[in-house]
Amino acid sequence: MALKCIVIDDEPLAVQVLVNFIKKTPDLQLLRSFLNPLEALAFMKEEKPDLIFLDIQMPELSGIEFMQLANGATDIIIVSAYDEYAVDSFDQEAVDYLLKPVAFDRFARAVQRVINRKTATAATPAPAKQEYIFVRTDKRIIRLDIKDILFVEALRNYVAIQTPKHKILTLQNLRSFEELLAPHGFIRVHKSYLAAPDKIDSIERQRIFIGAHNIPIGDAYMKPFMEAIHLLK
Repeated sequence: MALKCIVIDDEPLAVQVLVNFIKKTPDLQLLRSFLNPLEALAFMKEEKPDLIFLDIQMPELSGIEFMQLANGATDIIIVSAYDEYAVDSFDQEAVDYLLKPVAFDRFARAVQRVINRKTATAATPAPAKQEYIFVRTDKRIIRLDIKDILFVEALRNYVAIQTPKHKILTLQNLRSFEELLAPHGFIRVHKSYLAAPDKIDSIERQRIFIGAHNIPIGDAYMKPFMEAIHLLK
């Protein structure tokens, strides 16, 4: 599939050169070209291009400032008549830096570099979620399978982790468990409780029932909780 790209340069002749190169490249699809980088920023929010060809010296917004505002949202190839901005551009994670006048073969190599990056990223498998955590108790550190956790409760000086057979007390705070367990579906349902939708047996009058246990749903957490279980329209 062709990469969707845009061109941003305040010089119309420079834009036309890049547009012609893009049209000659089967791996690229031109969405739009811009003389004004501020217009391009607004366009990016809607269309999300895969690649941007970006000039450095522009009156409304410099290329470096544009990259800072884009904040890594897409791959960027700098196309400039000046070489002194190369270090700053690579600091902002530009993929390549082309000096004007740009030859087509150099343009093609820069595009291939972007394609190689995207191919490598797509081929890299996502890291497997860790299926257990380690919990420090008063006397030892124990390994706990995440599938066995029913809910987590913040007490005055402890956090209690409830499993089907045990309640495990630890001095670790609730926020640390929220970060650990969020990838496994656990959400905050109350200022003092974390729970996972797949552990819930029923919900009644702002209370969650999990086996023999029931826990409250806080008013501030009701809407995100209902969204999480796909009941809020």
